[in-house]
Amino acid sequence: MAVKAPHPPTPSTPSPIKQFSNFTRTGAGLEKTLRLIQALATIVIETSIDNETVTTWSTAKSQLALTRRFFRFFNFLDCFERVYALLGSSSSSSAADRLPATLLELGRWTCLGLYFVLEDCTILHAMNVYPVYWNKPVLVEAYKFWFYALALSIVGALWGLLFDSGSTSASAGKKEQDEKKGGSSKERKVGGSGPLMKRIVVDGCDLLIPGVFLGWIQVSEVVVGMAMVGLHEELNQSEASVEEDIRSLKDHIDELHQKMNAIKSKAVS
Repeated sequence: MAVKAPHPPTPSTPSPIKQFSNFTRTGAGLEKTLRLIQALATIVIETSIDNETVTTWSTAKSQLALTRRFFRFFNFLDCFERVYALLGSSSSSSAADRLPATLLELGRWTCLGLYFVLEDCTILHAMNVYPVYWNKPVLVEAYKFWFYALALSIVGALWGLLFDSGSTSASAGKKEQDEKKGGSSKERKVGGSGPLMKRIVVDGCDLLIPGVFLGWIQVSEVVVGMAMVGLHEELNQSEASVEEDIRSLKDHIDELHQKMNAIKSKAVS
């Protein structure tokens, strides 16, 4: 007598509350949530005419900014680790063709790491634990490095779109002859340019923050706050698409398990 293997339960889409709980349970998700609240506080401060409201939200904004600094306190380690990896890869013979992109990435992560280091040096001042007179000039230099890092990131993404993607698609076209493989090559090209386009948008929005702080970009704080809100939505959509891909992959794995169990049950019978 054949015994049918029980079908595994079909995973259901988690509720919005569950998704929000999973999102805020991670450090990155909580930091992005605080970023959204800080952006909304910026908009309220700039659009409100009540002095008491402005004072209250200004305090909330400063506290949120300080809290977010704790989440990125050790980010300089990751930046310098990337620099070390890039220096190691640049010594290989195949790195000669990608020398401009490698140099842009080296400059990007070096500047970003220096930004985090300089910002960390002023955190005790921001906490009113150890006030120092050099807080303002150090923060100015830190924001300069942040601006340089974002600018290099945008230039690197544009370089990848204009040159690296073109060379990759050309070599793929030579290797693949039939129409089906050509279609998959096109999909890979679109998939490869998507992260670069998103990087340009995200870093372009982020560029407003140090640019306004340094006085290099003349826009209002409302524009900065709206850019931060839009950036938060863009990041949420990106993470939602990743979660959707993971769920579809799990569904596919469950289907394979069901087929394997069916084959095993037939073999036993």
